Amino acid sequence: MEIKKGTILNVKDSRSGNWKGIATKDFDTVKDEWYPIALAEGTVDGISTIAKWEAGDDMPARNGLCTVEVAK
Repeated sequence: MEIKKGTILNVKDSRSGNWKGIATKDFDTVKDEWYPIALAEGTVDGISTIAKWEAGDDMPARNGLCTVEVAK
């Protein structure tokens, strides 16, 4: 699925859980290994107690470890 920059996404990640993201660049969920997504709102804690992301931070989102869908 092709995603355009600025699209709001629902992300389900096996490591960081469920969160709302925004595409920072165009990407393709079939062809690309890493997805350019920033956290759209709130905060997310990572697996490690050190890792924490806040709204606007780039989030690690890898094909195979997460799924994305366009938010409605």
